[in-house]
Formats: sequence, C-alpha cells, structure tokens
Amino acid sequence: MKKFFYGFVCLVVVALGILHSEESDNRAKIVYVKISDSQNGSNKDSFNKPVYIGQTIPVTYSLLLFSNARFSGTEFVGGINTNQLILRNPNTKWRLSSDGTYQAVYRYKIKALNASIPALKVIAVSSDGDYTDFSIAPAIHLNVIDLYQNQNYVGVVADEFRITGYRAKTYDASHNILVFEVEAKNANLEDMKLPNIDKQGFESTHFGWDNSDGIYYCIVPKSVQEISFEYFSLKDNHFQDVSLPVLPVDDVVSTQDDIKPKNNLLLFSNLVLIGLMVVFLVVYFFFGRKKIFLVIIGVLLAYWLWNVFSRHQGVMLANKQIRILPTHNSTVLETTKTNIQVEIIGKHGKYYKVVTTDDKIGWVKKNDIQ
Repeated sequence: MKKFFYGFVCLVVVALGILHSEESDNRAKIVYVKISDSQNGSNKDSFNKPVYIGQTIPVTYSLLLFSNARFSGTEFVGGINTNQLILRNPNTKWRLSSDGTYQAVYRYKIKALNASIPALKVIAVSSDGDYTDFSIAPAIHLNVIDLYQNQNYVGVVADEFRITGYRAKTYDASHNILVFEVEAKNANLEDMKLPNIDKQGFESTHFGWDNSDGIYYCIVPKSVQEISFEYFSLKDNHFQDVSLPVLPVDDVVSTQDDIKPKNNLLLFSNLVLIGLMVVFLVVYFFFGRKKIFLVIIGVLLAYWLWNVFSRHQGVMLANKQIRILPTHNSTVLETTKTNIQVEIIGKHGKYYKVVTTDDKIGWVKKNDIQ
C-alpha cells in the first residue's frame, strides 16, 4: 500500500511539472529587441555601403519590455572574435526614448576583412520574477574593404582630419625631427602610422568617440625635405593627401656652421638680474645711499657675471633617458650608456632641457643630472 501511494505521488509531481512547463512555454513574450530601422541597411542583416578596416561603426538597438518586465542583461551569441571586431563601449547603457522603447548604441571597430557583428541576445525577467525570457537581434554581415593596398595610406579613416600646427628641428648630425598637432573627427587616430619612417609615434593624445587629437613626431634623414601621406575621407569617400615640409627652424644660428638653440633660461635670468641691479641702484641714490644697497648690488653683479661667463653644464648619468617632451610617458630618444656632458638650456617642472655634445636636444629628469 505504501509503495502504491508513493508511486501515485511521484506521478502527480511529474504531471504538475509537465503542465507548468507547457504553461511557461505558452506565456506571451515579455521582451523584443531589433536593430533600428534607421540603421544603414542593418535591418536587413547587412550594411549596404562598404566599411573599412579601422573604422568604428555605430549600431543602434531598440528594446521593448512588456508586462512590466525587467531588463536583465545582454550577451553576444557565440561571443566576439577580437581578431575581427572590437566593441569599443562594452558598458553602454540602455536609455528610455520618447517613443517608449529602450535604445543603446554599440560602437564596433572593424579589424579584419571577414569581420561580422554577432547576434545580440537581450534577457528580461518577468515582473513577478517567475520566469526569464529573451530576444535576439540578428547578426550583421559587413562589406569590409582593406585600404592598406595604398602604400601611402597612413591607416586613418575619418570624417575630418587636419594638421593644426607643425615644426621641424635638428635632431642630430644626420636627422631632423618633425612634430605636428593633428585633430580628427570620427576617426581611428590611434592607428596612425606614417609609411617608410622607422622612428615615430604619438607624444600626447586624446582619443574619443567623436573627436580625437594628439601630438605626433617622426625622425627623418636630413635629405628628406617633405613628408606626405594619405588618409581616407569618409565624407568624400576617397583618399586625401597631406604634405608637410621638413625645414628645420632653430632658435638661433651661430656664426659657426653648427645650429644651436637659444638659451631662454639664461636670457630670462640675466634680464631679471639686470633689472634688480637697476632698481637697487636707483634706491641707493634717492633713498639715503645706504651701504646695504651697495652690498646687494655687488652680490647681484657677481652672480650676473658668473651667469654670463659660466656655461650651465652638467653630467648626465649612465643608463638615463632623454625624452622628446618633459613627461614621464614621452617617447625616449636615447638612453645613455655612460656618463655624458650636457648643456642645460631650459627647465620645466622636474625636467631639464639639454643639448648633448652631438647636438641632440631633449628633456631629462633633474635627478639624472649632476
């Protein structure tokens, strides 16, 4: 009898489970997601116009929640192949729009010819927390074009790209250094690389979704009088040429053949000393001719003479770095192998601007100079 009762209970439990499962399967959908119809053809699971390696494309998703369901999360079906595609804003938020739908803009950077955007699964939970539902926005197939077949291509696609300033200076006996400021809109400025130049890179940067800018440098042989490259204009849909002359402009050209920079630090300090001596001289003659003023003038005169006739030199220690700019993350021009003699021609914060015996100019930490 007990065995019969136990078996009956088991049958009832199984039957109730089946009924609950069928009831859950028949429940109305509480979540629906799609790719925005305003997307460039993406409502047809593909982009109509070509996209380019390096380009970042925005995709807008629209989400509807029914019966007071709660948004739970998202995931990409099959994941994202980071060799093909990068999601640049993984923490994007879904925001309520005026039409009652939730929207999110995902920004994808294209990295390979075979890149495609995987399907996006959106998960929601019923208001009573009784069950979970999901909806899937389809994958998007991309028509990717590789622009690197152009050997003069700098690797940047942009709505706008412009050089706001540039300057060339002597780097050493056989090279010049060109530094320029660049601004771009809707661009992959971080991928910029000038063709056929070994030593180059960004010094300071700001890479944003819409606007990017940075200071770029390159070191070229003295025989190179101009650099030229091309970026791809997304607005004009073709390559645009950029050319920059490499004409070194040094602060002062001496009577000798060598080009030497002007020592602004010495000039400023000398002018200050001369001004102080004039002030104390006037005070001496018009306010009692006290000896203390003569003493002060004598001290200032002695320091001024020392400042004029002594060279501001120091010894840079071995295994220390000379940088392009006075910042800790600036590009290293050279690392000293032994102690070397340098001339100090400027300072900024914790850095000295120095000239080496072979006429290289850069910034070094003050603690690296004796």
